[in-house]
Amino acid sequence: MFWEGRRLRFLIGILSLALFLLGFERMAALEPAREKGTLPTRPPTPYIHYLPGSETHRRALVVPGLDSNKEFMQILSSALADEGIEAYAIDLPGHGDSPVGFNGVLATSTLEQVVSALNPDIAIGHSMGAALLIDVAHDVKFRSLVLISPAPTEVNGLEFEHTLVTTERWDIPAVNSFVLQLEDVDLLNFQWGMHSSAPYYPNQIREIVRWLGGNPDRLHTGQRFIWLGFMFGGAIGMGVILLRNSPPQLRRGRAAERDPDRAKPEERRRADLTFSKTQILVNFAVAGGIAVIVQRFVVVLRWIHLYATDYLVSFLFVTGLVLLTSQVIRKGSIFNHSKPAGGLGTFAKAIGATVYVIVVLGLITGSHLIHMTLSDGRWWRFPVIAAASFPLFLFDETALRPAGSNWQSTGLFIITRGLLSAWIATGVLLFNHESTFVALLSGFTFGFWTALWFVATLVRRNVQSPAATALFSALVQGWMFAAWFVTT
Repeated sequence: MFWEGRRLRFLIGILSLALFLLGFERMAALEPAREKGTLPTRPPTPYIHYLPGSETHRRALVVPGLDSNKEFMQILSSALADEGIEAYAIDLPGHGDSPVGFNGVLATSTLEQVVSALNPDIAIGHSMGAALLIDVAHDVKFRSLVLISPAPTEVNGLEFEHTLVTTERWDIPAVNSFVLQLEDVDLLNFQWGMHSSAPYYPNQIREIVRWLGGNPDRLHTGQRFIWLGFMFGGAIGMGVILLRNSPPQLRRGRAAERDPDRAKPEERRRADLTFSKTQILVNFAVAGGIAVIVQRFVVVLRWIHLYATDYLVSFLFVTGLVLLTSQVIRKGSIFNHSKPAGGLGTFAKAIGATVYVIVVLGLITGSHLIHMTLSDGRWWRFPVIAAASFPLFLFDETALRPAGSNWQSTGLFIITRGLLSAWIATGVLLFNHESTFVALLSGFTFGFWTALWFVATLVRRNVQSPAATALFSALVQGWMFAAWFVTT
């Protein structure tokens, strides 16, 4: 039975590796020629330049939205290159690899310089990027203008000739209201999309290319998503196999030899229980409320200078401290066992899992969809955000996860994250209006936390250490938030 289990895992691992390598090779074959560089604007503007395989007579400028980046627009930019359009996707100030912080006036000034330097035939913007293009269009006449879910901005009688505007069925209400005010535009509304999904929607990309006079049949967008799915599937499969390094029966047997309590999971779970499920929900509700009140007077991590999302990181930090304090008051200790943290090997495994997620799932695979690197000015935020995230994740592992079966604790986790999201939205809407943008990220952060919980479940089963698992979650969140969020 043991050898059969090993053979099965070996075969699954080989299949996962094959899927990953196949997807990687096919994605590389489908990618247009590209080069990265920096335009000599003030401040400098990082870009990715997409070169079509055949001679082109048109150039496109692609401008991402707020809390987005040039990598976020690469599926669309690659499709333009498929059609034979040379494309430049840029980072606005504070985004991606930009060396300076963000503000709206600076972004407009920088974009004006970019337009002057590139003289594009086509300008395509998403969300705030579209709004900035409208601002620039008061002084520059674009030959073709594509506005994808444009954020509201001043129009002031601007004439929209040769302009396409697209919206999504589940777009931000303010966007849909604004679009209705635009006159003389070609309008396309898509039934299956949200605000942030627009640059990834294959049918929308096809219609944009068609409107630009191109042939949608030349595009490889669908194939790119298929092979990218192979990469993600293979990477996840390999990660699961690496974490499940021995059959469950053997692990339980070895664990029982080292620690007889592990042979009694139900008894151990009851001993681990610090709070009941109801008490955990009450603790999260109280901790979130306290965090909102504290943030009303001081955003404790405002000094990390993340646009609006420094509020989010500060909120999680305060909430985690309150939860751990309540746990210490109740039980006298954060940990429930005599050997709570395990040996150094458990932390080495957790750090290894962190490296795998960041490098394989992030830098190699996820970078096809979003910025994943920590460029100059972002490195120091990684350990700060990780340290701020650790208390909350430690409470998850020492109090929330032992509170029930796997599915019960997962359900409890989802409910608590819903509570935190509600508190965050309440805080920024009532008190900290300058951070209101955080409310628009609630769906994204909720999805990220849920995915991270499931990955942490695999790590916890392998390392059998709540502290090491919390360290894994904190490091992954620290890296992702430092790479994604906008600096100021």
